[in-house]
Amino acid sequence: MTKDTNLFWKYVLPSIIGMLICGSYSIVDTVFIGLSGGKNALAAASITWPVVMLLQASGSLVGAGGAVLISQSTGAGDADRARKLFNQVLLLAVGSGIVLTLITFPFLEKILLALGATPEIMPVSLRYAQYIVGGLLLSIFMTMGLEIIRNDGHPTLSMAIMVCGLLVNIALDWVFVFILKQGAVGAAIATVISMGIASAAEFFYFISPLTKLRYTSGMLRPQWQEIKEITITGIPIFGNMLSIIAMLYMHNAQSLRYGGVDGLAAYTVISALESLGSLLMTGIACGIQPLTAQMYGAGKFKRQNRFGNYAYYLSFLSGIGLMLFSFAMHKVMPTWMGLTEGTAQKLAMTGIILSAPAFLFLGVVRVAAFYYQSTGNIGKSSWLIYGDSFIALPLCIYILPCFIGINGVWLAMPVSRILLMGLLIYFWFGPKGK
Repeated sequence: MTKDTNLFWKYVLPSIIGMLICGSYSIVDTVFIGLSGGKNALAAASITWPVVMLLQASGSLVGAGGAVLISQSTGAGDADRARKLFNQVLLLAVGSGIVLTLITFPFLEKILLALGATPEIMPVSLRYAQYIVGGLLLSIFMTMGLEIIRNDGHPTLSMAIMVCGLLVNIALDWVFVFILKQGAVGAAIATVISMGIASAAEFFYFISPLTKLRYTSGMLRPQWQEIKEITITGIPIFGNMLSIIAMLYMHNAQSLRYGGVDGLAAYTVISALESLGSLLMTGIACGIQPLTAQMYGAGKFKRQNRFGNYAYYLSFLSGIGLMLFSFAMHKVMPTWMGLTEGTAQKLAMTGIILSAPAFLFLGVVRVAAFYYQSTGNIGKSSWLIYGDSFIALPLCIYILPCFIGINGVWLAMPVSRILLMGLLIYFWFGPKGK
């Protein structure tokens, strides 16, 4: 293996594992909720996810935006700027966590009604959301810290923190859901506690000798130029989260419209698999991000392109594997989440099959968006991400079901990925080239 290949795997493999582990928080919760409460509990949890993820997206915006700039500064040998940026990231993370919690918590019931919560699922949805939103500051700090630690040259440590958090989450889920009989609310409590433990581990990292980044009084003084740069750089990452949120919201609404509670419960299973695939692809993209950002900052453009190409190949091969896995497991996955019979189970099986081809191009588009972001091409990155959220997916998910019913909901993801891949091909080979 070449030096660059070794470096690629050093960053990408822990990033993939870390992302899968991070996403497993919600998937683990889904499994415990489904096994304890059946289709109504699954539907209740599913309704809350768009609002919870929208709030958590601010952590991704701040953390990823700051991490990219810190990596670029490190690559350029500017350690003072890296430390200055770190303090502004901390200020944004803590500030946004507090403000978003205060302005959201009083209106949760109205927000859930707007998202489609029915009287039969509202009580569970509301209590689940209250605990998760109450722990929002921990969630944002955890997300921010993981991004910074990975880009600070410690991808394995970032992964290890997530592993510990997940193991704690699984253990606490078992205690709160099955032993204490708290159902979906117990799963939410377990998640918040595990995020708190991961956040504590990150805090000790930033006061340890492992890093030159330090908490200082600078985090109490806003530096508007740095805040602006962090925000602009993080916009594509925020957009990536928006695309997932839009996917969840639109699928929830259309699943409920065309399949009722059975359709919504079925989509909860499908979305768990889609989220797993999306996180794997995001892991590849995040893994190369510090490498391409450092190469870009250092002016080493050939190596920058080489790392990008490695990621394209890996994401496409991973997409093939995920699609085949979905085909093989379409009868098993619904039963893992409590759908052992009835209409909801049948809808989930069909939906897994129809949505699986989306994995083929999902990763390539995701890598391209992160690659463009880390190399200063925010325009193309934003087109790939926001074009998904506000053009490709809405067109597919609201038009296809008009002709083929709920199967059109399941096919919206694969068809929208094809449209985005067409846009990416234009970026590669169009008038301005790659």
